[in-house]
Amino acid sequence: MERRVLVIERNWRIRKLIRANLEALGLEVREAVSEQHGLQVLGECRPDLILLDLELPGVDLPRLVNTLHAGPDGQTVPIIVLSADPPARQLLHSDGIAGHLQKPFAASMLLDHVCRALNGERCAG
Repeated sequence: MERRVLVIERNWRIRKLIRANLEALGLEVREAVSEQHGLQVLGECRPDLILLDLELPGVDLPRLVNTLHAGPDGQTVPIIVLSADPPARQLLHSDGIAGHLQKPFAASMLLDHVCRALNGERCAG
């Protein structure tokens, strides 16, 4: 079964970079550009991991993180947050937050965080 990652990111360049790297690992990538779009896609699929842009405009981040983490079927979904600035410490220690990547990030850091969130270990190679 192919693992699925939902990427909620407003910047198309970052989405493209993430998609290319995660598909190279054999992961299925679904994309969303806003909170509303992300919740719609979440309702259509069951992701194994969510990458979330913390700089989405007009979003109540703690509420969104709780909603995304719960998943559409009640199963918990780990979340890796993406941001240009370090997020609030309390958000990083919220249930469901599996990691943080500070933009800009290297592809190797992305893959390391994703593999740990999905497998609990580093990727080979």
